Amino acid sequence: MSKSNEMIRLASQRGYTVNKDGEILNPKGRKVKGSIRKTKNHFYKTFGITYLGMSRPILLHRFVAYKKFGEAALEGECIRHLNDNSLDNRPDNIDIGTYREIFDATRNKVLV
Repeated sequence: MSKSNEMIRLASQRGYTVNKDGEILNPKGRKVKGSIRKTKNHFYKTFGITYLGMSRPILLHRFVAYKKFGEAALEGECIRHLNDNSLDNRPDNIDIGTYREIFDATRNKVLV
């Protein structure tokens, strides 16, 4: 199991959750401030939890998918933002998919 998936499970076990706006709430119900990370051609929101004395980053869209789909999100090929906005992490904008689906959706938008 990847370290990323371990951190997602750990955050959930510790009581972190997500609201309908795609914001992370800590175990006390307060919004968690995160940061934005650039990966290739996209930007992604992240937040961190402390584990073994070190802060470990978690990609917010992967955590939202885990809270929405459970273990299936960790086994899926990738997590999709349905509106192609990588900063929109509302649960209704997150789905499990394949890289082919993302490629086809992007290609179809360019051709239209």
